[in-house]
Amino acid sequence: MDYIDRLILNCKAAKEAVPFNEFIFQDLDSLKQVKYAIYIIEDLSGDPDKTFQDYAAFKDKKQRSCARLNKPSTVMYVGSSRTNLKNRINQHLGGGYANTYALHLDHWFEGQYQITIREYDVPKEVLQIIEDALSDQLKPAFGKQGANNK
Repeated sequence: MDYIDRLILNCKAAKEAVPFNEFIFQDLDSLKQVKYAIYIIEDLSGDPDKTFQDYAAFKDKKQRSCARLNKPSTVMYVGSSRTNLKNRINQHLGGGYANTYALHLDHWFEGQYQITIREYDVPKEVLQIIEDALSDQLKPAFGKQGANNK
């Protein structure tokens, strides 16, 4: 089977995939057993323009590696993890290394946020397609949008 055939099969699988569990993040310990997941970080503060400007100002300080700026949105970030979701969310919260690309929320964000976790039982290639499609649909303020090759 060639690359295009595998890609078509993976796209079909992604289109049919549904999360077997979805929940709102409460604490890092709740993520210990989560394997393949997509997470959506949303700004509940009500002012996505201010959030965008605050992150842009934080990024300009160059104290930490920051995600790419897109445009203001109540969806701040869409990501996935296939290895250690607890560690990845901790990085976004601000507990990771300074040179890891993440939101580093504890270092600049004063508003309220919500992190939705969607667990899937699919191969990593299919999970990536689901993430790319969600990112394209939700248009997050920060990070890559859409497919990895865009």
